[in-house]
Amino acid sequence: MATFKDIQLLRTTYLRGPSVWTYRPVLEVWLDLGELEDYPSNKIDGFTERLTAWLPGLVEHHCGVGHRGGFIERLQEGTWCGHVMEHTIIELLNMAGMPAEFGQTRSVSQRGVYRMVFRCPEESVAHVALNQGHALIMAAINNQPFDVQAAVEAIKAEIENRYLGPSTASIVNAAAVRRIPFIRLNDGNLVQLGYGAAQRRVWSTETDKTSAIGFGIAEDKDLSKQLLKACGVPVPEWELVKSADDAWEEADYMGLPVTVKPYNSNKGEGVSVNLTSEAEVRAAYDEARKLTRYVMVERFVPGHVHRLLVVGGKVVAASRGEYPNGQHDPRAKVVTVDCTDDVHPEVAYMAALSAKVVGLDIAGVDLVCQDISKPLEAQGGAILEVNGGPGLLMHLKPSVGVARPVGQAIVEHLFPSEDGDSEGLAARIPVVGIAGTRHNAFIARLVGWLLQLSGKRTGVASSEGTFLEGRLTQKGDNTNWHAAHRLLVNRLAEAAVIQTSARSILEEGLAYDRCQVGVVTDMDGYEALANHDIHEAEQMTRVLRTQIDVVLTRGAGVLNADDAQTADLARLCDGQVLFYSLDASNATVAAHREAGGRAVLLKGEEVVLVQDSTERVLGTLTALRPVNGFEPDHAALLAAVATAWALDITPELIAAGIKTFDYQAA
Repeated sequence: MATFKDIQLLRTTYLRGPSVWTYRPVLEVWLDLGELEDYPSNKIDGFTERLTAWLPGLVEHHCGVGHRGGFIERLQEGTWCGHVMEHTIIELLNMAGMPAEFGQTRSVSQRGVYRMVFRCPEESVAHVALNQGHALIMAAINNQPFDVQAAVEAIKAEIENRYLGPSTASIVNAAAVRRIPFIRLNDGNLVQLGYGAAQRRVWSTETDKTSAIGFGIAEDKDLSKQLLKACGVPVPEWELVKSADDAWEEADYMGLPVTVKPYNSNKGEGVSVNLTSEAEVRAAYDEARKLTRYVMVERFVPGHVHRLLVVGGKVVAASRGEYPNGQHDPRAKVVTVDCTDDVHPEVAYMAALSAKVVGLDIAGVDLVCQDISKPLEAQGGAILEVNGGPGLLMHLKPSVGVARPVGQAIVEHLFPSEDGDSEGLAARIPVVGIAGTRHNAFIARLVGWLLQLSGKRTGVASSEGTFLEGRLTQKGDNTNWHAAHRLLVNRLAEAAVIQTSARSILEEGLAYDRCQVGVVTDMDGYEALANHDIHEAEQMTRVLRTQIDVVLTRGAGVLNADDAQTADLARLCDGQVLFYSLDASNATVAAHREAGGRAVLLKGEEVVLVQDSTERVLGTLTALRPVNGFEPDHAALLAAVATAWALDITPELIAAGIKTFDYQAA
């Protein structure tokens, strides 16, 4: 059997946002099959059998055939190895616990070269999966041994390094259901939900609404108990002690059994419960003293330990912990039993009150009682402590009972839902995306100025620099993902205007998932994109449609009606469409007006806003000039006016804003 040379990986590009392929992050890989271009899968002896033996899950891949086993049929009929590598990588990701869900492989104009993409939310995981998939397919082609399990474990290890913890992941997933965008801010669990000034930050289950003072009080078990007791919350008798002798003296005074723990204990560390002798009390003191300066002796309350999750003043989940063999050991792995539906209203009230007294928006309230369905005082139950940053796993995956939508409750707390909001609008600021080549920096900066005048602190990323509130903050060409990203994480930004280019879409993807207004001015520039296999103007539609594909349903696309290829993007827009044209008799605009659509036209020397049969003169070209006398390109001026109108800025403010715009080309 002949031995084939390795498929060459010519280049890889991680597209972080919406791109020509899909709305979500993907890894794009350019492959050169070399001699394998002449050997589809059905011409390599034993290849299909070896591959399917190693990856039996491939039978679930429908591929383009549309049914179970579809990809196997393609293998048997003969498909090219770039396509096979795509499915190999996807299956390895599936086996590692990170379903890829999407992949495509397309040939380019050069023989034997393909572009392959697959979806993966983490770049480093995508690269590991690519390397393992590449090695596996070459082993299958050349009839060489391959350790599939080791490949899966390598991918799993990288997933573990990069994956969000279960608590944070549940919040992010709940946000995704409501179409709320998220940005990971570090390699750990700090994430941003939403954009700009509308954002909220979450670190595990701490949020930017979580009080630092409240968190500090919760960590000080002595202080928190004092506050709870003062507000009528039942708490067990306790005392702080500074020696083993004091610990035994207090325990003897309270009456055995007792609990001994650090005054700032966390996750059961250093906690000893149900102590019934002097020796046990002294030993427990020594253990707790290793962790903290002060030690607490607390009357032991018999019953089951419960954790109630309080979010925004409401109990949203409850779990009962049952220790192995009935022995009380705070450090032992407990069986968690969901008991949310059993919580008595008085118990829920006390838990919510406890979180409020301590000052936490999200809290895990630990209490002990015999029966959670009865009031605490009637059964001698008590609140043990209030914890900040509570873990959610016991509510997400209880040992017994149903999972609770605690991530959803936290997202609802951060972004109260409104009727009809299916696109996460509560977490969004107005984002304007501008693509094309014709005077787009001027358009971006003028739109930014008009938004600023409308009362929104606005950031602009353009080819002339990045601006915030009209001040230049970053010089140079900022039509890239990183510049846009900086605006979206900036908590000062109440609106963002982002100029992008075809190259940035191809090499980075958009920095935002959706925008309120998407503007495309033209389809120029294909000549500079040959390295992306773009050789004709017609191919630009596939690239620049990305800007229109991401327009919100309540948003608008602004398109140049004088360029037929650009105007044709209207059919792809989920929101309204506004055209602009230098030709008052433009046929596309005329048809659009008949359907009730809006447009901005140049009639002689007048800029006119039109909707169906209604027309309004905004002003003459002479009157609509920036304050320094700069004469803007007429089409660019119309595009900016149409964009501002799409943002519901009033015509009066648009006209006044243009006249006061101090534009200096950078």
